[in-house]
Amino acid sequence: MKRPLASIIAITLLASLAACDLNESKDTAPAPVPSATTPTVGPEEATGSMFTDNGTFMSRTTIDGIDFVLTLYPTDATPYTHEWYPKGDKFFTMSMTAYDTERGERDPYATKRMVYFDRLTVTSIAVDADGDTVGLEPYRLDEQPARITFDPEPLADPQYGLLITSPKGAFELRDQVIGDLDPSVRMVTLQFRADVWAQNTAGSSDMNRHTIDVEIPMVIFDSDEETTNVQEDTPDEQD
Repeated sequence: MKRPLASIIAITLLASLAACDLNESKDTAPAPVPSATTPTVGPEEATGSMFTDNGTFMSRTTIDGIDFVLTLYPTDATPYTHEWYPKGDKFFTMSMTAYDTERGERDPYATKRMVYFDRLTVTSIAVDADGDTVGLEPYRLDEQPARITFDPEPLADPQYGLLITSPKGAFELRDQVIGDLDPSVRMVTLQFRADVWAQNTAGSSDMNRHTIDVEIPMVIFDSDEETTNVQEDTPDEQD
């Protein structure tokens, strides 16, 4: 059964928002803000995709008083999300941090529950304007976060994975790429799954395992042009 592109975006966005707890808490995650290089669009240009419209996607999932915050944004190479076309590489960065909302932001770190990022799996699907799947997966990842995070010497536990409790722990994966797509593709949806471990109480050896699922729709615009790589197109500065 075919579904119009707008309906698919709306369904995906509602599913993501349903996982978010927007209540105020002591140690709260930052509010989502647009990328510095991608302005927020007006209502007449809105697509329904948070990533495309704001230049930043943020999802906050609360489990047992811990906020798990996933952020995804375009890199400086291809910052203009309304100029993401089927042709050319499209680059993005993703990050994940956990906030113990039962403690204050400036409480001693040892009083907060430690949260560890054990496994990251990202699958994806590309669809045309009718909602039909087109081609193979444009992006796929299945890794241990401690092995691929930007920090070359991350805080990690050999059994449970990468420490992501704020403010000392975090996961960041830079310069991920979605390459050339079929000319008919109008949306790519990343399906993000995080397997995490969290202390039952601060300092406890009792750990709880959780799985977090988030979908991130990205609109691909119809054009014969190639997605502009700003860094490649900028001439080198002369001495």
